[in-house]
Amino acid sequence: MTRRSLLQQAGALVFAATAVHGVANAQSDRPVLGNLPVVPLEVYHLNPPGVTVETVAEGLDVVWSLEFARDGRLFLTEKAGRIRVIGLDGRLAPEPWVTVEDVTAEIRENGLNGLALHPQFPDEPWVYVMYTVEGGGGEVTNRVSRFREVDGRGADEDVILDDIPGAANHNGGRIKFGPDGMLYIGTGDARDRTRAQNLDNVGGSILRLTPEGDVPADNPWPGNPIWAYGFRNPLGIAFRQGDGQLFVADHGPTTEWEPRIGAFDEINIVAKAANYGWPRVVGAPGIEGLVDPILSWIPSVPPGDMVFHDGNLYVTALWSEALVRVSFEDSSDRNRVTRVERWFNSRVWRDGVMSESLYRRVRALTVGPDGALYMGTSNRDGRLEPEPYDDRVLRIVIDDGDS
Repeated sequence: MTRRSLLQQAGALVFAATAVHGVANAQSDRPVLGNLPVVPLEVYHLNPPGVTVETVAEGLDVVWSLEFARDGRLFLTEKAGRIRVIGLDGRLAPEPWVTVEDVTAEIRENGLNGLALHPQFPDEPWVYVMYTVEGGGGEVTNRVSRFREVDGRGADEDVILDDIPGAANHNGGRIKFGPDGMLYIGTGDARDRTRAQNLDNVGGSILRLTPEGDVPADNPWPGNPIWAYGFRNPLGIAFRQGDGQLFVADHGPTTEWEPRIGAFDEINIVAKAANYGWPRVVGAPGIEGLVDPILSWIPSVPPGDMVFHDGNLYVTALWSEALVRVSFEDSSDRNRVTRVERWFNSRVWRDGVMSESLYRRVRALTVGPDGALYMGTSNRDGRLEPEPYDDRVLRIVIDDGDS
């Protein structure tokens, strides 16, 4: 059975489950507006104390994902379709590890996006990617596949999930392995809001598959890759150290509806079979059957990637051009946000002008074996005029003292 036919059959199995939470709003309906979760005021640090930054590689083209292999190599994706490797000597290999030939990358958020290494890589020599391809009738779709490493290069592509909804925007694209050894995939609504509340369709969801691309037996709906749903454009996936709790960052409806709602980008704690509300709600209205975010923003952030490190959640911000650090320092409630800081940025946008940011749009994020954060810039993605050194991979060292 192909992955495609498996998805088509799964829709019939979960139609009743969709009805439990109600039918999605029509495209023209405005969502219920909730309040923002109560959190401390954000603190801005253009040059955060105790933090040093150095450039690891530059002259790249939209660094979308970063991940270290256990052997110390750093793998990264470039939007146009290249997987690149920074070797143990700290140098960027001149030739791509592989070039993904079918990538469509000319428009907005299309291109080679997510990357994840098999949990036992390189013993299990698979590198996983998610990317945009041309579909029928001028449309695009998204695909998850894996490449085998052979003699230090990628080969033998194996498509494990195809025909994920695609569009110029809202493709999702982040993929990460969880502590359970399963592959988690963030898919966007591909500019059709109804997908996010339709378990017949894998758009607007977090998917969960085995490393071979099969649906795990303990997924919430038999034969269906959906793990949780009700998302607009989830670009951040992170697992907390210790308990393995899944966190997901989603883009809010900054430019949708008239009058525009504006922002409501959010961080969610994600559970099996849970509904996160899009497009029925934004913010935290406290409606039974829908899960509210633990953090939401106005004006727009929006998140690009995120990772846990030393108990803090780090989130890259695109439009607001910062690295956000979210702290959880309440010993009685480890999910309560106690501090929010924006690094490398002096303050929020005012009257359409950014006061100052050091690295502008930042997206990819990972933790290195040396304990440093590694962050990729995204200034060649069509939103800004790139600087001569764009795009870059940055190494961020954080002093153990209070910052």
